[in-house]
Amino acid sequence: MNVAVLGREGPLANATRDELARRGHCVSEQGAETVVYLPGSLQELGTLVERGGFRRLVLRSHAAVYGANPKNPGMMTEERISLLPADAPERRWLEAEQIAARFPNWAAIRLSHVLAREEGDVLVRKLAARVGTSRAGRDPNVQFISVRDAARALVAASESEATGIFNAAGEGSLPLKQAFRAAGTARLPSPASLQRLFRPDFDGGLLEFNGTVSGERAARELGFRPEQSTVEALREFLRSMPRARPERLRPAYDDWGLDLDYIRAWGWWFAFLRKVYWRIDFEGMENIPAAGRAMLVSNHRGFMPLDAVMHLSLVLAERGRVVRFLIIPCLLYFPFLSNFLTKLGGVIASQENAARLLAADSLVGILPEGIRGTFLPYRETYKLRDFSKSAFAQIAIENQAPIIPAAVIGHAEIFPIIGRIDSAYLKRITGWPYFPIAPPFPFLPVVPLPTKWHVRVLEPISLAGLSREDAKNERLTRDVSRYVQSILQQNIDDMRTRRKRIFWGRVLDGTAPEVPPFRPPLQPVLAERNLSHADGN
Repeated sequence: MNVAVLGREGPLANATRDELARRGHCVSEQGAETVVYLPGSLQELGTLVERGGFRRLVLRSHAAVYGANPKNPGMMTEERISLLPADAPERRWLEAEQIAARFPNWAAIRLSHVLAREEGDVLVRKLAARVGTSRAGRDPNVQFISVRDAARALVAASESEATGIFNAAGEGSLPLKQAFRAAGTARLPSPASLQRLFRPDFDGGLLEFNGTVSGERAARELGFRPEQSTVEALREFLRSMPRARPERLRPAYDDWGLDLDYIRAWGWWFAFLRKVYWRIDFEGMENIPAAGRAMLVSNHRGFMPLDAVMHLSLVLAERGRVVRFLIIPCLLYFPFLSNFLTKLGGVIASQENAARLLAADSLVGILPEGIRGTFLPYRETYKLRDFSKSAFAQIAIENQAPIIPAAVIGHAEIFPIIGRIDSAYLKRITGWPYFPIAPPFPFLPVVPLPTKWHVRVLEPISLAGLSREDAKNERLTRDVSRYVQSILQQNIDDMRTRRKRIFWGRVLDGTAPEVPPFRPPLQPVLAERNLSHADGN
């Protein structure tokens, strides 16, 4: 095959030509059947597409087109829409893709950060400098790809007939701070507003939020798998830098930012809150399996996710497991808080993320009421909101994970909401439905009250007998959701009846209301299955 490599010259263009030649292709602009274009001028690309005269177009693009945003779940697939701001300089990659899409037989390869200074990648240039700016209170996970793997991805697309968009990145990811540390680059944390002042053309989203991508489609349709992981590629790149310390890099990191050393460093403080400040009593911890996939489901109160932190600390102390809580995007709006939650194992809530965690036999935590539960006024605080609006039951059935309910009282009183301030501005910058008024605010700083908590972990709800196909049955998933809600509500009501005082006293004694086992409506489920099979025939 005769292939032309056009556009921007540099290490990637040269490596692509070398890879084409190695695979026996002729590299020439004369009579080219396929064009690999590395964007230089969008006008040049437009002219190339209009002129035609070749059979296939492969465009080098960038994973930055997704836009680093708190709503992005991480390990994004090609179906994910771009959340780039209208004035972001990275939109040039999106514009190049739109031009390439005019050509009938086209493919765009969205590469993660290519490890070559000459390629002009902003993050790679920061790592190669003596001092690099970052965002204060942020430590997103990032991905890299070696020049050779980037070239291999472009050539794989040249040899394929698959069209559309494909991600390509080294397997895995790592925290940005670890990359700076291994590079020997002094990190200069600064507020976003200050960086925009000196670099108004630079969108720093990649320094704030995870923008990692999945390469599964490229593996499936192009047959491309990187030879080097993100860490391996970065380690090789750093060996050419005199001040770098590539040996500081671990073999692998968590895809979403979990840091066990960080959790251990906070352990003494969590233990103080658990044992002294909130004096948490608990029972039923043996119902959480020591290993294997499972889903911990609980009621959520307090308008800040301190109950999730205490669940994590308690389960880690008693069962030696880290609960991977699914969290809502607005919790990542705030610097330092976002860093704190992701390092504790928090993962942006999505069915794809939940499936990946459960496939790795993780203990996934879900608070089905979400933000609706945390902002309830105090007079309604122990009345659970509708669980069926959450997808937790569908996720559990689809991934064959037992559900472990955990009923909690005492946490609602740490921030008892007695009023609200409605403000469109505050809603926009926080993502909250309103700004809550909770004692001692506004008379004193917001400090959670030292109430006494009581946690009852109930026996797992087995989903044995249900298949993955049953997860598509809306009636069944709604029934499972409401069954779990009813169990928790009964236990919350029982615990509240026993509680005499908010700040001290015992509630738990090893007894709990008897609950009938969940019996799925097998006949309707089977009927729906038979109907779907009949439709298929």
